[in-house]
Amino acid sequence: MKEVQKSKKFITAFLATIMVMSTAACGGNASQNSSSQQSAGVSSATSATGEEKTGYDTHVELSWFKEGITGHEINYDGDAYGQFWQDKFNTTFDLTAATMDDSDWSQRLRIWINSGDMPDVAHWGFNYGELVDYAAQDAVYRFPDDWKERWPNVAASQECVPGAAVAEEKLGGTYTLFRTIFANHRPSKRLSYHALLYMRKDWMQACGVEIKDTYSPSELEEIATKFKEEDPGNVGSQLVPISIRTYDVPKIYPGTYFPQSINIGDGYYKDESGQFQWAPADERTLEGLKKYQNLYTSGLLDPEFYTLTRYEGTEKLYIGGTAGIVLDDGMGYMIQSRMENGLQKNLGLDPDEALHIAQLVGEDGKYYYREDMNFYGSIIFSPTITDEEFERAMDILDFCCTEEGQEIINMGFEGEDWKRDENGEYVSLLPNEITGNAGSILASKYPTADVFFGGVILGDDFQFVTPNYTKETRDTISHFYQLRDEISDETTLLPREYDYEFYSSRTKTQANMDLSEEYAQLILKEGDLETNWRNWVDEKMQLVQPLLDELNEQ
Repeated sequence: MKEVQKSKKFITAFLATIMVMSTAACGGNASQNSSSQQSAGVSSATSATGEEKTGYDTHVELSWFKEGITGHEINYDGDAYGQFWQDKFNTTFDLTAATMDDSDWSQRLRIWINSGDMPDVAHWGFNYGELVDYAAQDAVYRFPDDWKERWPNVAASQECVPGAAVAEEKLGGTYTLFRTIFANHRPSKRLSYHALLYMRKDWMQACGVEIKDTYSPSELEEIATKFKEEDPGNVGSQLVPISIRTYDVPKIYPGTYFPQSINIGDGYYKDESGQFQWAPADERTLEGLKKYQNLYTSGLLDPEFYTLTRYEGTEKLYIGGTAGIVLDDGMGYMIQSRMENGLQKNLGLDPDEALHIAQLVGEDGKYYYREDMNFYGSIIFSPTITDEEFERAMDILDFCCTEEGQEIINMGFEGEDWKRDENGEYVSLLPNEITGNAGSILASKYPTADVFFGGVILGDDFQFVTPNYTKETRDTISHFYQLRDEISDETTLLPREYDYEFYSSRTKTQANMDLSEEYAQLILKEGDLETNWRNWVDEKMQLVQPLLDELNEQ
């Protein structure tokens, strides 16, 4: 039966087109519990690194669906890193990869779930309304009530995500594991969105632009105008002063003064009287859209912004060398692996001379967004997974949450890939560069590190201590997290609207829309923007008003 199920999964995959922090559990460097009690008889085995370790008598094959690892060969027998995980848990991973595009990642999984043929373990983009439906239909696995005692390290990771407790209470049990962003190395009291500005420092200096930590939208327009007029990089007709994809452009306008209007929470928020409103219908959104449109019509924004996929806008800076300003992730892999490494390898530029990193702020110098929920996606299990398969998968995830597990995941093997110095600090024994087709330093030695099945604590957490990023990179990330915390308050870095985000109804599903796409269409549409916006609001309110009424009646 298991072989038939797996065969069906491959056929389906081929055919388908596809939160307040818990301080006791999160942050700091408190020692973690050892891996939980194992689910099968234990025997001695030898790992790929030649070390004797504890294994399982019974072999288990786990089909596992993971986003973001396409374009790589998946061969866990190919190196010591992949072999370690298979040997330690006597497991074979039948790994299926998806792009991070919703039409592939989420849609493919949705097809599997609705057909009753999902993989044993699946990474999921998470949608609370869908989870309610899946739980009601027994379409995903319901955790045993005592799972937190059995797998305490996974449970501790979930305490770092306020939304986990909200979902568990509302659903009457656990149906998903949230993939925690920060667990052991929380960078600031309040968590913010990590996007940063990446700017051509050499162009800025050639144009006499002040180098500093923060820039407002008007300052960005001024800098972009100088780039356009002076072309300090001699790029010519290919010059793109600001290159940002559709999803991120609203972070400039209207997000830097009216953060309720961007995609976080789909624009629904409580006003001062406690009533839910829909931000896109507010005049402040219209004001931002006018500025947004001016950025486009003046030639400062990439004329192709509407068609740019995930990294295409950013690549124009570190691969094409044609962009002067981009806005993208502010994590270690972007700073060091893509930006610095890319400028050097692709353009022959010294990153210290060519790259400046800064924070986007409002005209008042404050940081605007909504507090981060401290998770990115979640993990769900098939309702047909066997007890042994579930327990083995949870044992793996629990080990991934331990100190030892985190070290192996992020740095490789102690004594071979890293060591501790006399002060107890991590020291990498790997060359501090990326080679071949690898996406990370670790994967330069172990290709399977780029196709890792993934735990419930994301790599963002360990980036503050891993020696595979330079101290300068780690300090930069920490600095901007702390800066955003310092230059914001509850009126600019907004609390989460859990009443909305964990509310499920057919009306909410019908009213859901991608605001960044909607805003872009208004910007590009022929005719008067204000007229088009008012007509759009009138049309959309037919979907939105019933939801507002529902929310306000709670």
